[in-house]
Amino acid sequence: MNLGKRIANIRKENKMSQDDFAEIFNVTRQTISSWENSKSYPDIETLVKISDKFNISLDILLKGDNKMIKSIDKRIKNSSIYKKILITISVVIVVIALIFVGYTINYNITKNRLETNFNKALKENNFQKNDEGYYSLKFSDEITYGVPNQKMPGLLNFSLNFHNMVIYCDVVYKNGNYMTGRWSDYNDYNFTIYSPDDIVLGSSSSLSDKDRTDITKVSEELKINKEELKLIIDKGNELYKEFYG
Repeated sequence: MNLGKRIANIRKENKMSQDDFAEIFNVTRQTISSWENSKSYPDIETLVKISDKFNISLDILLKGDNKMIKSIDKRIKNSSIYKKILITISVVIVVIALIFVGYTINYNITKNRLETNFNKALKENNFQKNDEGYYSLKFSDEITYGVPNQKMPGLLNFSLNFHNMVIYCDVVYKNGNYMTGRWSDYNDYNFTIYSPDDIVLGSSSSLSDKDRTDITKVSEELKINKEELKLIIDKGNELYKEFYG
């Protein structure tokens, strides 16, 4: 005898209509009809309630209904899989949360260190904020160094450094020529010299990476005094190290 027939027999033996039976287990009459006709099955929790209500063991209730037993076994297995998936998802969420907390702490420590060091370098080197929002240092009558107003990117930019770590240099000569310089790293610089009409007279970018670190070759390309260029480069390197470490 299958489960559906047993449920029908239990109901009839207790002189209950399908509506009466449905009310006990908080389902509809149609659901009871489906159970009794084996179109669907009660869930495990409801089977336990039926067993308790009518003092019939689950063994007897399910005896001989292999299809129902397989269905219950499948539900239990699926339930176990879902639990494992939920546990895995929970663990992943916790790990991500811990990583983000660690990153946030590291970000705030790094932000404080970099911005404090940057502001200290501004003060110690007497940089002044100019009209363009940059900070500049008048190193001599001809030479001016500059740095951007550095602020750490926002937390969710996921960056632990300034976006634009550069040092600028402008040199204006008495003959009207002028030169611009830019450091993108320590001892990693590029210079371009222009005529008063903004015509490029020479640029270190035309040299190989190796030659750009050779002051003699750079001075020859730019056609300026080697000792003067060395002074400019040494000061630029010194400032880069102070501002950006």
